[in-house]
Amino acid sequence: MNGTHVRRSATTLLAAHLVVGAAVLLAAPDKAAGRTVRSQELGELIPNDPAVLTGALDNGLTYFVRENDEPENRAELRLVVNAGSILEDDDQLGLAHFVEHMAFNGTRNFEKQALVDYLESIGMQFGPHINAYTSFDETVYMLRVPMDDPEVMATAMRILVDWASGLTFLPEEVDKERGVVVEEWRGRRGGNARVSDEQVPVIFHESRYANRLPIGSPDVVSSAPTETLLRFYRDWYRPDLMAVVAVGDFDGAEIEGMIRESFAGLRGPENPRPREEATVPIDHDPLTIVSTDPEVAFTQVSVLFKQPPQERGTVGAFRQGLVRSLYSAMLNERIEELTLEAEPPILGGGVSRGSFVRGVDASQFSAIVPEDGIERGLDALLTKVEGAARHGFTAPELEREKASLARRWEATLAEADNRSSAALAGRYVNVFLQGGTYPTVETEVAMVEEFLPGIDLEETNTFAQDWLSEAGRVITVAGPEKEGLDTPDEEAVNAVFAAVAQKDIAPYVAEELSSELLPVVPAGSAVVSEEVIEEVGVTVWELENGVRVVLKPTDFREDQVVFSATSPGGVSLSTDEDFVSATVADQAVSSGGAGEFDRISLNRMLADKQANVAMSIGGLTEGVSGTASPQDLETAFQLIYLGFTEPRRDETAFDALKAQMAMMMNMALTPQMVMLDTLANVLAQGHPRAPSLGTMLGAMADADLDVAMDFYRERFADASDFTFYFVGSFSTAEMRPLVETYLGALPDLGREETWVDHGIDPPQGVIEKVVYKGLEPQSQTMIVFTGDGEYSRKEELTLSNLASVLDIRLRELLREDLGGTYGVSVSSSLSIRPDEEYAVNIQYGSDPERAEELSAVVFEEIERIRREGPDAETVAKVRETQRRDKETNLRRNGYWRSQLLTYESRGFDIRDIPSYGFIESWTAEEVRAAAVKYLREDQFVKVVLLPEEGEG
Repeated sequence: MNGTHVRRSATTLLAAHLVVGAAVLLAAPDKAAGRTVRSQELGELIPNDPAVLTGALDNGLTYFVRENDEPENRAELRLVVNAGSILEDDDQLGLAHFVEHMAFNGTRNFEKQALVDYLESIGMQFGPHINAYTSFDETVYMLRVPMDDPEVMATAMRILVDWASGLTFLPEEVDKERGVVVEEWRGRRGGNARVSDEQVPVIFHESRYANRLPIGSPDVVSSAPTETLLRFYRDWYRPDLMAVVAVGDFDGAEIEGMIRESFAGLRGPENPRPREEATVPIDHDPLTIVSTDPEVAFTQVSVLFKQPPQERGTVGAFRQGLVRSLYSAMLNERIEELTLEAEPPILGGGVSRGSFVRGVDASQFSAIVPEDGIERGLDALLTKVEGAARHGFTAPELEREKASLARRWEATLAEADNRSSAALAGRYVNVFLQGGTYPTVETEVAMVEEFLPGIDLEETNTFAQDWLSEAGRVITVAGPEKEGLDTPDEEAVNAVFAAVAQKDIAPYVAEELSSELLPVVPAGSAVVSEEVIEEVGVTVWELENGVRVVLKPTDFREDQVVFSATSPGGVSLSTDEDFVSATVADQAVSSGGAGEFDRISLNRMLADKQANVAMSIGGLTEGVSGTASPQDLETAFQLIYLGFTEPRRDETAFDALKAQMAMMMNMALTPQMVMLDTLANVLAQGHPRAPSLGTMLGAMADADLDVAMDFYRERFADASDFTFYFVGSFSTAEMRPLVETYLGALPDLGREETWVDHGIDPPQGVIEKVVYKGLEPQSQTMIVFTGDGEYSRKEELTLSNLASVLDIRLRELLREDLGGTYGVSVSSSLSIRPDEEYAVNIQYGSDPERAEELSAVVFEEIERIRREGPDAETVAKVRETQRRDKETNLRRNGYWRSQLLTYESRGFDIRDIPSYGFIESWTAEEVRAAAVKYLREDQFVKVVLLPEEGEG
């Protein structure tokens, strides 16, 4: 839903999330223009993609238009306003974001909720397809619309123009929306938010950014006069600060003309306020802050270096981006090694560099560490960074990462024509706001081919030395506050830096890797039967060893194959005594690697491959999932084969896994998790095989690696009851030898197995619980209607329709009419195994003072639907959304993979997957009957989270 947004890198620096370095993809010259990379000067700007139509109107508004048919029959539209919270006056804190909210609550052409109602009526969803965000420096509005009706685009243009110049700010709508904005603020509160309150003034030292967070002040939001909102809108929503972006399946020249005609009449103020750029000082002395809070789940250390902005859009900037990517990848590999020590000093960590705020970049390395090991974790992290600075990297590391980077660009080139319209639109938004260029993929790959071979160790090693400057450095530490835990102060943290600077650090020794993942190719076995289901383009094979393979070649993507496999059994076949070890068996194997390779070596072995395979053991099934490039399919098959036949036992990695889980114990104590555990315990009636998170994490200390490995081997000892599903860019002729060689070689015991029902059943009657936990004035309400059901495909879909109807109605009532919550979530399920059971889940947050008021409205609406059924308008919205989703999903490999597995596992005919029959035929009366059947007033569980101060 529409909300605040801090630019990604800044969010990373403020929130308690871990950053892992990523390649910076900038720009390159245009091969199509007949110019070679070698002829370019490094300072020269790189030509833009000629397929983009761009220009500026006389009033200053900029536009970008590009034709793109991924997805087909859709267009992505953006209204970009180069104004955010940084421009707020002192009496407007939070009003940039509030203005954004009001864009969905009344405009010149759409009264009140009519704008959202219209977009939902054409199948677009509030949130995924209708959205907006406010950041420090910009506000961006986003629309996705279908393109099969010319009137839709004309209406969409009216919406964009209304957002730009026609918000109405009706007082009654403003007052209702105040509550929604405050609830968004409330929902973000907690331990991490309180830590952020302490650390933001240090991170944004002596800068306006420190007191201009987009979420703003709830006091200002609650009391600001409408005129104060209007002042921000009139000052900053003006054409010279705006861009319109349109990317989609349309005629570009036609859309360009529509933009010019629609926006030509916009006029800015006669005496516009100057749009001044705020900045953050980057040359201050080192700063350190340590913050603790009883509701912080993880302990994180972060070291931030503020730096001048990188050059954008030049040949040299692109080349420097390649060097930066290589450095980050090599150092992140070394840091990952720390996570696999028997007593790991960090749970995870990494380095990154990117935009911090407008006009300032930042480099950062950070890690999640044990709560009682802050100094040890920081020492380990700094030692890796310092070691790279002193001794540099090794030739094997550099060559491996260069090969990996080249392979990723190769994959990007293969999918050049399949880039999503949303991704392209995002790129043009960024160019408008921050500068730079938007070259073609072919141009970028030409740059990679020219520059990557010439990047040497001297260059990457020089880059490594730039990461330890004291100027502009900010160290932040955030962790839990609890009795008996001694958290180091700022002086102790700073002492770690001094100690590492004097530390004797040995040069890094790169390991030698085997050149082959699987030295001996198995003999395999042949396909013994084939069925072709022409209606859906599916071929089904059965192999001599009983393995069944379902294949659907597609042309949706050029460089993607997705796959999965499933077999009945899972953890349900473990004994109660072995339950904990069995539950983590797949993680034990994943952390150990495969064949002769530990996890780190395996990742390095696969660095230049686009192949990922995950072996998993769930509650009722075991399986395989993954993705691969067509050219790396054999590697994927080899990984599958190793997953079945050579899981690797690694005691050190298992000890590290257990230590990492122990670090997560604080998460089980957070208010939200205590509430969820309470709900889960009630729904499972305290069954020992459905433990709370805290119980499970605590039991992990007794998990046994040998038991886990034995259980894993047992689950994958017999492939004869596995069905594999492959969807993507391949032919059956190409797949056959791979399937016969590798899947045909999987072990066959001829067992007939199924899952075991351990009797984890929902309770009968009404159960209501109140959980008093948390320091903030927050409430969460969860209502679950659950019980025994009778499974059928139609019944499952009807229940889903009921949930969709209820989701829309409760959003309209609780959010739009009452201003009581930021968001409502309604979901449903109807299971077929181990029991036929239904569940309808309703969740929303609110002011504790209004929790019962909103709950009463929920039950009143449920009773209305039970009595009258859904209204025709809501039914039409849900139906059109389903139809539009189906249109795009049928062109998604992942959708076909999941549907093939679901249909087959539940006994449905896969020929029905493309059918729109049910979407077109369901009725309001069926939904009403489902509400009577499933939303029973005598059969539900309700859990409410309230602050601790309210207890007693």
